[in-house]
Amino acid sequence: MDNNYSGLNGDIVLGISDGPQLMMKERAKSNTSLISRCSSTDSEQSQKPECSTNLLESETLQPFVIRLSQEDRQSTSAETDSNYSLRTREFPLSSCPLDVLVFQWNWAGFRLGCFVVFVCVLVGLFCVVLMSVTSQTSHCIPAREWWQGTVSYEVFPASFQDSDDDGFGDFAGLRWRLPYIQNLNVASIRLNSIFSALDYPLEYTHVIDFKNVDPHLGSIVDFEKLVQDIHARGIHVILDINPTITSDQHPWAAHWQQNKSGKYRHFYAETSATKEKITNFQDDHVEEKKSPNRPFGGELLLNWSHPDVQKEMNSALEFWLQKGVDGFYIKGLEHLQTTVEKDFFVIMKYWRLLLNKYSTDTRRNILLVSSRFVETMREKKSRFLISLLKFCDILDFHLNFNLSHTLDIKTQLTVADEWSTFSQSSWINWHLGSAETTRLATKIGTTYTLGAMVLLLMLPGSVSLFYGDEIKLQDSKDVLTDKGYREGQLCPMQWTSSVEANFTSNLTSPWLPIHPEFSSQNVEECSDDVSLIRQLIATRNESASLWMKAIYNGKSAVCDGRPFTYVLHFDDGKLITLERYFPTEERYVIGVNFGMKSLTANFARFVSEANVLFSIETNLYQIKRMRKPWNLQNVSLSRGDALLIGTRT
Repeated sequence: MDNNYSGLNGDIVLGISDGPQLMMKERAKSNTSLISRCSSTDSEQSQKPECSTNLLESETLQPFVIRLSQEDRQSTSAETDSNYSLRTREFPLSSCPLDVLVFQWNWAGFRLGCFVVFVCVLVGLFCVVLMSVTSQTSHCIPAREWWQGTVSYEVFPASFQDSDDDGFGDFAGLRWRLPYIQNLNVASIRLNSIFSALDYPLEYTHVIDFKNVDPHLGSIVDFEKLVQDIHARGIHVILDINPTITSDQHPWAAHWQQNKSGKYRHFYAETSATKEKITNFQDDHVEEKKSPNRPFGGELLLNWSHPDVQKEMNSALEFWLQKGVDGFYIKGLEHLQTTVEKDFFVIMKYWRLLLNKYSTDTRRNILLVSSRFVETMREKKSRFLISLLKFCDILDFHLNFNLSHTLDIKTQLTVADEWSTFSQSSWINWHLGSAETTRLATKIGTTYTLGAMVLLLMLPGSVSLFYGDEIKLQDSKDVLTDKGYREGQLCPMQWTSSVEANFTSNLTSPWLPIHPEFSSQNVEECSDDVSLIRQLIATRNESASLWMKAIYNGKSAVCDGRPFTYVLHFDDGKLITLERYFPTEERYVIGVNFGMKSLTANFARFVSEANVLFSIETNLYQIKRMRKPWNLQNVSLSRGDALLIGTRT
């Protein structure tokens, strides 16, 4: 049956209902060639028609309507009546019905493309999150300068190494021992007062010439060679100087005392402290060192409001900068005498400009001041305090460590960290011993010295080590009376168990007696302790978790909304545990037993899985170095023992 008919508007409707054979018969009968709608030329009649074939093979055939324009309708009608072929136009593939085209799409390729796009989106999101986290962490870690978070080694040159067998340490001896200092991984060497003074080194504060070194140490040329050798090893040089006082035998003082109406009439301040000891000794319980009986001489306070004094002393500072020093520790700044408060600001501003003048792009010269200075300025309610802090690179804090009052450590840390809210440029520096304090081993005992130093090296900010503390060096004392000598903290360094500890020749007596226990407390015998300090400093230098100071936002130490970088714990005031951490960095837990008896500690409450880096067992005089997991739930610590744990955050 012929299913072809004309639809409305003259459209041709092909209706097929009796199967393929009937359709072929009808084609022959009507002598009309129905070709594939997807074909376009006569040559394509021999090709396998795709669209029409699919249409014929379907079980239920639908009418196929070819919609023509008005012009085509007339032409088609005429041709049909004349028994001509219906193929008068080309019909592209796009005119195929949608249901036919859907079955012809490359669905496998489409699915693969969608999967690739999905994976790319996930990777992009991951990169965005990673960059965000990294940028936030990097924002918390400021660009670190050479003095920030590093360790300095404080040396009293007259007590370090004698090279000419006169009983006094000197620059040549210090140059000989530079490999030892370099091996400690320190960033700088602090030289205590080296200036020409009366009865040096015992009275090293009685300076008579700020532009010359004391003859016991050598010459200016020897000093220049020392600085060159230190710099060649990648270490910086910091010079201690007290510009507030001179000896009463200084040439300025001699002229001032002879004629107080002459040229030097305004060089010194008339105060109750004049001709008295301006001491910086920090241990309150040692009265004989705070007010010693001096054999002769005194000290006078300079009047820093006088332009001539400023000119002379600033010239001295520039003299040493020209010799290559990398900065100054201004001692006794809290005693600086000025007529008006503004003079203080002008003086320190000039020091900052002078330091910047001799700085380079790769080496910035720095200014250190004591925490006592800033405390004094705060007590005086100085309106220039914030401005003065901006001139300072390091605020030096003495950690007053007392076994009977270990809880004071937390208070001291809090007070020091608060200064970061006033000056973001100033870094905190911690020290346990110095030229102005009783030696650590003398104060708390050799059993606890190493544990205290481990704790010191884990504190946030910069750290200063006093020479000899790494070998538990003690104050010099009289063997017969067992009493300490005045300035006994400046005792000679002990290198070996040989006579005079190899500080000087065995035929020469050092300027201060060697401690009686030098045979066990020397660099050679305490090599394990020295190695531990060296490795701790190296670990500290590599991890922001250890060297980073606290960064403050308002009144709290935060970074990206999280407090950091340390938490201090106390167990009965005897076990001190310090946590150090920083985002994306390794986490550290340090525990030290400062009690009088052994105890058992649970470190698993701080870290679940970790490696014990160091185990210091002072009762057995051994240090275990390892990187392996431990059972941290029950750790036994004898008195003075310490444990350092490291793990990833």
